[in-house]
Amino acid sequence: MSTEVNYVDGIPRGDEAPRDRPDPQTEREALKLIKPHQGMVAWPTVALALAIAVSFGTVVTLGVMGIIPLWLGLLFNTFILYADQTPLHEACHGNIAGKDSRMVWVNHLVGYVCGTILLHEYKSFRHMHLAHHRETNNPDLDPDHWVDVKGFWNVLFRCLTIVPWYQHYFFKYIAFKPHIPGMRPLAIHIMVMHAIYYGAIIAFCYFGYWREVFMLWVFPHILASALIIYFFAYIPHQPHVAKQRYRDTNIFLFKGRLKEPILTWLYFFQNYHLIHHLFPRIPFYRYKEAFTDLRPVLEREKARIREFGDDYHPDAIGEIGDEPNAHNPG
Repeated sequence: MSTEVNYVDGIPRGDEAPRDRPDPQTEREALKLIKPHQGMVAWPTVALALAIAVSFGTVVTLGVMGIIPLWLGLLFNTFILYADQTPLHEACHGNIAGKDSRMVWVNHLVGYVCGTILLHEYKSFRHMHLAHHRETNNPDLDPDHWVDVKGFWNVLFRCLTIVPWYQHYFFKYIAFKPHIPGMRPLAIHIMVMHAIYYGAIIAFCYFGYWREVFMLWVFPHILASALIIYFFAYIPHQPHVAKQRYRDTNIFLFKGRLKEPILTWLYFFQNYHLIHHLFPRIPFYRYKEAFTDLRPVLEREKARIREFGDDYHPDAIGEIGDEPNAHNPG
């Protein structure tokens, strides 16, 4: 079996774990169904990014001034940085600008600002996230496969160390590859941005604000990154082995008049994570509507749809552990 690694737009792609080829008829049907849900300028995402930036700045100011205790600021900023990943993630896919080329600068601005708040450099995060899309559940080339371990303490450790793992992945697979056009200046840009981030942290510590910078930025960065990789990668991709396009990611439906909207928004609609993997250009707040339109196709393709609530049925479609072929279900 070949172990050769190819690169597409700076993203490593392995021949040893090829993705399945989508059925043309199914794809045409699906593309027609999801067309109304993509291409628009995502103003709700811009509003979310603005609210996050203002909230983060407010909590930092209140914490530095001693108006709120630092432990409370840590809790607030951990959730704010958890939310921050959503506009950053949307910017990585170009979903903020949609098809409007005049809004590309807004897309990148949101990416850089939200990446700075979360301490995940925008371009670096984009390359690793697109690698995750190209190599989903590939144990060698999917950067998010780091969390595919068993046992509570092992999962906790992997989630808390996702940031250094991302850095390791970037330098191993992406940075300074001479045969990839444009990769050298990109790697230098990313390293300079990280130097600015960590230089700012060191400067704040030097001037006596080490408690504030760690409690209000560094620790929330670590904890939020752990929550993000757990809820947006570990859970949605269980059992982390499927390669089929319609079965490598799960959908979780929450039932209940109050439970469904609350949990869906707390999850930032990533309980519909399969919709995102199938069609990454759909804005996150349109996943639910897109799922409703796509459901007949998903059921036919044996997608993993699991329902939780008063009317949960244990024989929900695509129950974890069942692995029929995506296009020839058995």
